[in-house]
Amino acid sequence: MASKPDFAERVAIRFAAAGVGALMLAVVVVMADVVTRKSLGFSIRGTIDLTQLAQMACAFLALPYVFLRESNISVAAFADRLPRGLQRVVRLIAAAITLALMLAITWYSFLQAGIQIGQGDKSVTLGIPILAYWLPTLAGMALSCVAVAVVIRKMGSE
Repeated sequence: MASKPDFAERVAIRFAAAGVGALMLAVVVVMADVVTRKSLGFSIRGTIDLTQLAQMACAFLALPYVFLRESNISVAAFADRLPRGLQRVVRLIAAAITLALMLAITWYSFLQAGIQIGQGDKSVTLGIPILAYWLPTLAGMALSCVAVAVVIRKMGSE
């Protein structure tokens, strides 16, 4: 029987589900666009804007769950051949590097978001404020930093 998810995992699951839900809605919009274009001769305005927003939401909101599950890419062919103790050290170093990179990316993304929001940037077709694109991106990246920190803490207590 699987263990009950802890608080961090429950939060990450909810964010991932929201991202997947956004992508599912985008699929519905794209399907409706194809059907109306083929059958009625008109296209749904803004399909690309909505699809891009949904893709960003899905990718970034699912990321914390990926980190918590330690499902990110690893070189198993290399790591699995190491002695058990060394595997743990390599995992810990990789997680620390990941945290440092995610913190840097998150910080610079916040700076870029501030610039674009300050300039009043919007999507091309529908004029969706750029803030709508940055919110799931920044939330996902910030929560990814927390998720990696949780993983490091768990590794330290193993």
